[in-house]
Amino acid sequence: MAERLLFGTAQRIIETFGSLAAKEIGLLWGVQDELQSMRDTVSTIEAVLLDAEEQHAAGNHQVTIWLRKLEDAIYDADDLLDAVSTEALQRQVMTHHKKAKQVRIFFSKSNQLVYGLKMAHKIKAMRERLDAIVSDMQRFHLKLKLSHVESRAGGHRDRDNTHGYVCAEAIIGRDDDKKAVIDRLLDSNVEDNVSILPIVAIGGLGKTTLAQLIFNDGQIQKHFQLKMWVCVSDSFHVKNIVEKIFEAATKTKLDTAEMHTLVGELKEKIDGKKYLLVLDDVWNENQEKWSHLKQVLMGGASGSRILVTTRSEIVARIVRTVESYPLRGLDKDDSWSLFKQMAFERGQEPEENSSIVAIGREILAKCSGVPLAIRTIGGLLRIKNSEGEWLAFKKNELSKISQNENDILPTLKLSYDHLPSHLKHCFAYCSLYPKNYRFYKSELILLWIAQGFVKSSDKNPCLEDVGNEYFMDLLWRSFFQEAKMDEFGNIMECKMHDLMHDLAISVAGSMITTLDDDKERNVAEKTRHVSIVGYDINTSSITTSLSKASSMRTFLYHSTSYKFWGESDCEAIFSTSKILRVLYLSEISFDFLPSSIGKLKHLRYLDLSMNHNLKKLPNSITRLQNLQTLILSFCLKLEELPKDIKKLVNLRHLDIYECSRLTYMPPGLGQLTNLKTLSNFVVHKDPLSRHISGLKELNRLNNLRGRLDIKNLRHEKDATSEFKAANLKEKEHLRALDLRWSIKGGVIASDDIVDDELLLEVLQPHLNLKKLRLQGNYGSRLPIWLLSLTNLVIFKIEGCTKCQYLPPLTQLPSLKILHLNQMDAMEYILESGDSNEFSSFFPSLKEIRLDCCPNLKGWWRRRDSSVEVDSDSHNFVEITEHPLLPSFPRLSTLVIWSCPILTSMPMFPHLEEDLYLDYTSSKPLQQTMMMNMAAPQSPTSTATTFSSFTPLSKLKVITLSFIEDLETLPEDLLKNLTSLQSLKIRNCHRLNSLSTGIQHLTALQDLELYNCDELELANDEDGMQWQGLKSLLSLEFSKLPKLVSLPLGLQHATTLQSLEISNCENLTSIPEWIHSCTSLQVLEIDECSSLTSLPEGIHSLTSLQRLKIEKCPILLQRCEREVGEDWAKISHIPKLELKYPDSDAKETEDLEHI
Repeated sequence: MAERLLFGTAQRIIETFGSLAAKEIGLLWGVQDELQSMRDTVSTIEAVLLDAEEQHAAGNHQVTIWLRKLEDAIYDADDLLDAVSTEALQRQVMTHHKKAKQVRIFFSKSNQLVYGLKMAHKIKAMRERLDAIVSDMQRFHLKLKLSHVESRAGGHRDRDNTHGYVCAEAIIGRDDDKKAVIDRLLDSNVEDNVSILPIVAIGGLGKTTLAQLIFNDGQIQKHFQLKMWVCVSDSFHVKNIVEKIFEAATKTKLDTAEMHTLVGELKEKIDGKKYLLVLDDVWNENQEKWSHLKQVLMGGASGSRILVTTRSEIVARIVRTVESYPLRGLDKDDSWSLFKQMAFERGQEPEENSSIVAIGREILAKCSGVPLAIRTIGGLLRIKNSEGEWLAFKKNELSKISQNENDILPTLKLSYDHLPSHLKHCFAYCSLYPKNYRFYKSELILLWIAQGFVKSSDKNPCLEDVGNEYFMDLLWRSFFQEAKMDEFGNIMECKMHDLMHDLAISVAGSMITTLDDDKERNVAEKTRHVSIVGYDINTSSITTSLSKASSMRTFLYHSTSYKFWGESDCEAIFSTSKILRVLYLSEISFDFLPSSIGKLKHLRYLDLSMNHNLKKLPNSITRLQNLQTLILSFCLKLEELPKDIKKLVNLRHLDIYECSRLTYMPPGLGQLTNLKTLSNFVVHKDPLSRHISGLKELNRLNNLRGRLDIKNLRHEKDATSEFKAANLKEKEHLRALDLRWSIKGGVIASDDIVDDELLLEVLQPHLNLKKLRLQGNYGSRLPIWLLSLTNLVIFKIEGCTKCQYLPPLTQLPSLKILHLNQMDAMEYILESGDSNEFSSFFPSLKEIRLDCCPNLKGWWRRRDSSVEVDSDSHNFVEITEHPLLPSFPRLSTLVIWSCPILTSMPMFPHLEEDLYLDYTSSKPLQQTMMMNMAAPQSPTSTATTFSSFTPLSKLKVITLSFIEDLETLPEDLLKNLTSLQSLKIRNCHRLNSLSTGIQHLTALQDLELYNCDELELANDEDGMQWQGLKSLLSLEFSKLPKLVSLPLGLQHATTLQSLEISNCENLTSIPEWIHSCTSLQVLEIDECSSLTSLPEGIHSLTSLQRLKIEKCPILLQRCEREVGEDWAKISHIPKLELKYPDSDAKETEDLEHI
């Protein structure tokens, strides 16, 4: 089906023929007539391509053969014209940059005559080749046809600014399925400790979506200790899957290649825990491979579940231990609800046109209740405005699709057929990515641009913006899904449904080839794009496979493990194809990039990111005048950029993020005025060196977008003009700016303070900026221009040790995140506060972090009222009842760390996510909890508006550490925390009791009490204190010297699954009532030297899967296998871990395998 992609390539060739560069070279070589003739020929071919495509689809074999010849010729013509354009570009660059003598040598008559004759012969041969194809075309009587898409005069563009894609769109019609699967997962009557439930259905029915709904359900969250999600897809390598499961369990990557180490580490994390593992999109029908993986996973606690999604009944039969769940299509009502959502404006049936509704229902019947098909067909029909268009689609196109409920791909292809040609190219190119791969929007757009798929328009000349429109169009049409947002609410990454991936492979045909571990094969000579997707593919097999791929334009290497290449490996790839436009070598390390890279003159996109060995690039790379994108991020040893980087005249994106050894920028960088990405600019410590460039290089780079990080700004006098030359105020497309001053040792002079204030003043950014970070500036105040940044979402200031206060930021309308770190001189965040500021007090602020501010006392220095709110205010009632005291209307997360004298803040009653207080006072928390609740009716109202609201009633997580003024947790404080799920109290050495208020924490799941010297837990005589903990899953007591026995009320915590006790030296016994903890699965006891025996009741804990005892000498002796006095009490436990104080080795008993 690749012939469908020729239309766009032909258009690109025609545009190239008309370019100024082609005309210039045509005159120089005397081939202007040949070029014009070629252009006319291609125009003739383009006009009938659509008719040829239809005849091919109808089964005309001769037309099919003709199209194959045409495809080769069109692409070869495109490569030839690219060489022509490149020659013109090289002439321009050399004339501009070389000395006169070198120019004369390069452009001498002999040089140009030889090369010109050679190219003239190639152009003539190509013209004759195309003429022959046109001559052959005459016998097919092909007709001029306009695509129903292209002929709409760009009608699809009307939606460019109104994409209504909702990432968390409502899932229709799966409530019953969700409930049924959850009931099976939670069924306690299943015999196996770890049972396996497959969801089986054809592609597109929503197996993954259903699994996601289940995975994130509240019941599931509470029931399982550990939840893991792994996408398996086509390739079933047990080692690779074990690695993925470990990453899902720990959120970390294990740096090992040994299978036995991987298995050991994974079993350490999951054995004895009740876990849920989702294995999504499994295709493996090899029983032996599945058995190897299953053996690794069987150590989970009773009730563990593995949920498998698959299209294959064979897979389901191999893996299941319980009956599979067959997922069916949506019923008629749910299908129509989804169709309406996609096909009609606002999801409403048009009341004035019942006929179009009837046509819609007939079309819907062809979708067989498959949600993916309904979404794509509905999205397609949404851009067809008239009843006639809907009727034509039903009669002329939908009627050709056979009704086969097990193959929805032909229906999906209808949506592809209706894409404009430029989107067909873009969609097919996505087949280079592995299945279920999350791709970055920005990366994909730059790859499209590199291949020439993206064309600017008069309306929008910026290629990146047009590429974004293409991306959003494909997303809106459901070719992409599962979009994720960045911190500013912009779409950052997506996936393709595996059926859409199958469709992309189908339409790409032989033009795109993917090599992987299971499909090592030779790549055909005419293959244009190659992707390597593998775990263990070596370079010799790659070069063998590519030995004939001389037409390769794309080489993408998607390794699932880090690779090391030699220089010869790189040379082999470079020599395979001289017309490469994309070279993607991320996560491959080599010491040297061969200078032969400079011969790849067609190259537009080069990714060398995450190369941990590369120190410098060869200067030959500056011969790549077509290069648009150079990605070097995380090249941790890279020391310098090419000195002649200014010759890369088409460079648009230079990503050097986290290239920490770069110390300067090469001169001439500022001449690259096409740059849209410059992630970092490093100022050299020696401003007088002629081999480096200063901030003035930024002056003309006003097209920069995204993020700019300027490092090593100097604390110097008389540098104002240089800083001003950076011209940041004119960079209207920048969204994030990071200004970092160099660290200066010794005493900071007062002159430095004044100079830094002036320097920061002239670094004013454009008001479109959304994120600003200031680090290491020595000014005592910040510039007033901060108040003009009305679009600012994130503001972080770090290490500005002389800054005394911030400008009045309270009314910045967009500010959501505020971080202050290492602000040594700051006593108050704002210099003053008055009632005028409270009318709109931080209306959007959601997160505050205050870190390492040792002298911070309060929020305001003074107030225009009789009450001063600072660290000297101890009149608690007066503060909390003051009518003008504001509260943060939207604040959800508050972190205060190492601010020991901070005692007063605005109220924060609406926290939802996290409250973290470490080495600070508890007074701000007490003030909020005890406030005579004056809750805002709306986000902009003040505390003078009263309504009934319970402060902190939505808060989920509290962590308190080193709170020296905390002696108890009052009941009035705790009773509000009805949503609290996690409470951690650490190093609070004056805390003596939790109070009876703990019974109000009915949603609490995790409780940790650590290193609290005075904490008494034995004062719960009637057991009421702990009786309200109806949701408690995990409990940890550590370093509690006054813990003599477990609290009596714990026997009522029947949901408790994990109990850890460590370093409680005075704990003498575990009570007999422990048998009441019927859900307990994990018990860990460490360094409790006074504990001399285990209770008889432990034998009744039939759910207990893991018992770990360390450094408890008497207890360990009693638990000795077979002979110990307490052995009979614990012999039923599947996994025992006993570690003796005189041995580093741990004796682990896995009784299931004895």
